[in-house]
Amino acid sequence: MAGSAVAAAGSVAAALRGTGETMSAILTKEEQDRLAQLIARVERSTAGEIVAVVLHKSATYGSYRIAASAVLALLCVSASHLIWPWVTPMELLGAQALLAFLLYWLLGFPALLRLITPRAAQRQAVGDRVKQLFIERGVIETRDRSGVLILLSALERRVEILGDRGIHEHLGNNVWQAMVNQLTTAIGDGKAADGLAKIIERLGRELASKFPARPDDTDELPNRIVTDD
Repeated sequence: MAGSAVAAAGSVAAALRGTGETMSAILTKEEQDRLAQLIARVERSTAGEIVAVVLHKSATYGSYRIAASAVLALLCVSASHLIWPWVTPMELLGAQALLAFLLYWLLGFPALLRLITPRAAQRQAVGDRVKQLFIERGVIETRDRSGVLILLSALERRVEILGDRGIHEHLGNNVWQAMVNQLTTAIGDGKAADGLAKIIERLGRELASKFPARPDDTDELPNRIVTDD
């Protein structure tokens, strides 16, 4: 069930430019609260559900940190041996281990981690994360298959929007892409909250036209902005 729903959903993404290192620097707590209230308000006119998620990063990228720190430490120690040939091998090995540990820690900083991680790996991580969240947050379980998940991932500077089968068939890929482009532009201009609000309002209108509210509707999913803070 889960696999078929995700495969039938629509997902598009675009790279963010000029953003901060963390989404908390883009969306304040007050803005998150305001957006949560907006989601609750627009959902009163539709049977659809909207979930917004803000993450510092979509994966740990530990393998890239280990590889980069090991290679850099080896290069530094090799250069040191050429400069100071009298240093013993045991001393070099100890220095290499200590340097690798220090480099691994330094490469955990967002700017450096983004630098050493291939863009393809970042795109894959965000794509995998949005699908995982789509299931974990219950977006896949709405009655009309009308759930939409918006993911902002700071380290990768990416936005993804994933819609379930019902709403995806109504909108199509071009509309999803236009929404992503609109949101990434707003974030790049330093207007993340306003951009996200406009996307939520547009989604509310689209969901209301296809899945209007019914007397027996319930608010199936929480309206708060989901973060990893």
